Amino acid sequence: MINIKLITLIYLLTSFIFSNDYNIIGTIIDHDTKKPIKNVNIFIDETNYGTTTDKDGNFQLILTDFKRSVFYVSIQIIGYDNKNIYIDSPNKNINFGQIFLKNKSIKLEASKIHYHDDKLEQISDIKIDGLELQQNLKTNIASTMANYPNIGINSYGTVTSKPSLRGFSGDRFLLTKDGSETGDLSQSAIDHVITLDMAEVESIDIIRGPKSLLFGANAIGGVVNTKLISHPSIRVKKVFQKYFIGNESYNNGIYGNMMLYIPIWNNQFNLYLSDRKTDNESTAIGELENTQSQTKNYKLGFTNYGNDGYINFSFENFNMDYGIPPNTGGHIFGVDILLNKKTSEVNLHKDFLNTSNQLDISYSFIDYIHLELVQDTTNRSLFDIFYDDDYHLALAKKTHNFQVEINSKKSTYGFEYNKKNFSPYGYYLTPQTDESYVSIYGFSEKNITNLKMDILTSFRLGYLDVNPNNVEQIQYLNLDSAEVKKRNFSTISFSIGMIKEFNNFKFNSWLMHTMRPPRVEELYSDGPHLGTYAYEVGNPTLKNEKIYGMENSLKYNNRLIDFSFVTFYNYSPYYFEITQMGFCDEAMDWDPLSGTSHPCAGADFIDWGSGEFGFLYKYNSRGSEASLKGLELNLNYKLNNFNIAYNFSFVHGFNHTLKLPLSYMNPMKQLLSLNYNKNHFNYKIRFSKIHDQNRLGEFETPTPGAFLTDLILIYNYKQYNLTLQFNNIFDETYYNHLSRIKDITPEPGRNISITLKTYI
Repeated sequence: MINIKLITLIYLLTSFIFSNDYNIIGTIIDHDTKKPIKNVNIFIDETNYGTTTDKDGNFQLILTDFKRSVFYVSIQIIGYDNKNIYIDSPNKNINFGQIFLKNKSIKLEASKIHYHDDKLEQISDIKIDGLELQQNLKTNIASTMANYPNIGINSYGTVTSKPSLRGFSGDRFLLTKDGSETGDLSQSAIDHVITLDMAEVESIDIIRGPKSLLFGANAIGGVVNTKLISHPSIRVKKVFQKYFIGNESYNNGIYGNMMLYIPIWNNQFNLYLSDRKTDNESTAIGELENTQSQTKNYKLGFTNYGNDGYINFSFENFNMDYGIPPNTGGHIFGVDILLNKKTSEVNLHKDFLNTSNQLDISYSFIDYIHLELVQDTTNRSLFDIFYDDDYHLALAKKTHNFQVEINSKKSTYGFEYNKKNFSPYGYYLTPQTDESYVSIYGFSEKNITNLKMDILTSFRLGYLDVNPNNVEQIQYLNLDSAEVKKRNFSTISFSIGMIKEFNNFKFNSWLMHTMRPPRVEELYSDGPHLGTYAYEVGNPTLKNEKIYGMENSLKYNNRLIDFSFVTFYNYSPYYFEITQMGFCDEAMDWDPLSGTSHPCAGADFIDWGSGEFGFLYKYNSRGSEASLKGLELNLNYKLNNFNIAYNFSFVHGFNHTLKLPLSYMNPMKQLLSLNYNKNHFNYKIRFSKIHDQNRLGEFETPTPGAFLTDLILIYNYKQYNLTLQFNNIFDETYYNHLSRIKDITPEPGRNISITLKTYI
């Protein structure tokens, strides 16, 4: 008790000396054992003010020249519930007394131990967890994120859905699982799924600005980082089980998973099992054929914990079969895709005692393959079909990734080595290709006291070697084989930003330059892609894509109102596009089964002899001058248990080379939600206004707007959580401008989703 008396004395003295400063003291106690807790983090959100408790659980937090009178004091430590204490008082001398924290093992909120997770955030950053994740959770990440500003859904049927961030898709934003790449081919084509099990996701972070370069060089659109319930930072004291089951009505989907944590002395085994099955999806005008899917995911992890960190080993086996809907421009009965991905990982985490430094070393090996089938042969296993050569196309990728990262309170520096082998099989004239990528990166923050401002900087330097192997064995139809050769790309990405707070306002601004080398498919493809009903032609002479971006944001926050306004602008002198080389208007009303010849027979923008009907449109890679700009406005009003939120967003893209808008830009969107929380219940009604999209890129068609209504009911009681989502409750006919089959079918109609989570 001597320490707390001493701190109290200091507290009284400093109340006179620092009359313009806040002086906050208290003691953190374990709720169950009533013992003090040391090394608890005490801090003010979105500032550099923070401290930790001593061995007796005591702390003192002095906020020098702190102008805000309304703020939260956050209290966090691994293994305990987080606590946020609201301050709205002119009194600058605050004694919290004893603060009791409850053990966190029953909630299992995943949080990776990384200092750069807690670096200063941008106003436009988005975190989806807890109640918000329950209200938005769907079976794919794009649909889960769809109710946020400037986020669209690229799709070829719901199962293939992928997010579009501010008009950026593919490789222009990063999608990671606990900071690591997914290792699939989802960013290379619209028919390739994201191999992410949403039932395993505990939270989603959308990260923008300088910090995004910690995850990769091509982060101009942002980083979508998912945190998983199986991460080794989650440690329990006794055997713990978590179950999750659910269903969706629009596709008769049913899914469930089990997470089992088994602690043995200093060790812990994690076992994750998941299964999901869906039928064809229904729309407002009927059933969409060949959109069924089945997903099975198994994951085993072992972690050994020490006093200053852990070492973790894990293995995951992800299997999925799904259908691509029919298209008269390709295959009348659709295409079936079978997928398998095996992931092995080793992670070492070490805390350096008596310092704020951390070391993370990780290695992963991802073995991915998928088959594209003309006829339904999914009653046999993927590997039986592959070894019997009974498929149209197979794409395989093996990825090795090694990473070393050092974190301190104000900075992060790292080294990454990535090696990939891409192997196509079947009728696909792309060479087997090896890629080797090495990079170094860093992030730092500095507080300029006299300006009351934080400066953020980051960089990533990379070198990519692309080496096609079996060029001489391929008879190219549209490429010059002499140009299909080894390529090297050097990349430099960097960013600088600032954050300034005054009274209840926060302002941040950042500039960024990114460089992205072309993918293997963008360089060397020459052949039909069955799943997209396209004949793809690469460009072996492509250079690095360069994008220059900036963002300016302003936020105001008090006890009742939270308001933010964000503007952004991005310019690229060399923007990659894989675009259709031409279009036959006369074929819009032509029936390929009529027995008549194609209206554009012989056209050079069509490959004759491919596809079920003997033709496929050609798509080629090119670089164009382009710009994208937009804004996001958010307004949130809080009063007791009631909350009303409104956001408005739009993005405009323009192709300066063609003097046309860029293709596949999100339409303008407005969202209004009313939320009420009482006792164990939460009620939410959400109205979505999706505007018409008449700013059309090359070969695009206009898309009408829609007004959608959703109702979400959530019941939480002890270890049980029940969520009911009623989506599109009035069964509106809604077309998604980013859907590649929007001219054939609308989006799903009315949907009822029920999920139940429980802990044992």
